[in-house]
Amino acid sequence: MDDLDLVRACIARGTGAWDEIVERFGPAVHDAARFTLRRVLGSTQEEDVDNVVQGVFLGLCDKDFHRLRLFQGRSTLRTWLTSVTSRFALNYIRTEKRKGSLKFMRLDDSAADLQERETLAALPPDERERLFRAMEQMPERDRLLLKLLYFDGLSYKSIAEMLAMPLNSISPVLLRAKESLRKLVGTP
Repeated sequence: MDDLDLVRACIARGTGAWDEIVERFGPAVHDAARFTLRRVLGSTQEEDVDNVVQGVFLGLCDKDFHRLRLFQGRSTLRTWLTSVTSRFALNYIRTEKRKGSLKFMRLDDSAADLQERETLAALPPDERERLFRAMEQMPERDRLLLKLLYFDGLSYKSIAEMLAMPLNSISPVLLRAKESLRKLVGTP
């Protein structure tokens, strides 16, 4: 069952559809929650990760699956859920920060990376879709590095720590991944 059919089955309260979503995408939601919390806070508490994961899944099925109905199939469900989770985690951090229970850590992003992220966000939907399809054809490591940098907004340092790679190897690997993506998309 493809992503859109699974979402439709879940909304229609199909037997086992919700369980399949949780089983299939729960680890991705958990990872996205952990990565976002770690990126912003510098460390994570398992309790915070669990709160974000629970909040995401509750939010998806709240009000007769209102948020889940927003999925249009323009990306994979995994990508969409990762994005939803990152936004939820940021809101969670803001809420907990107001309560005084969390402290922020400065991100060390370069201006060039921020500009490239903004350019990506400004792409028309059809070009973004073409980009997502091309990324799905890439080797998993390259796809993950690009996603962590451009979609999750992680710094080179955070990516290196997360993937247990030397910091000085991130840039060359990302350059090769971007070049590979350019070839797949067909842009100079």
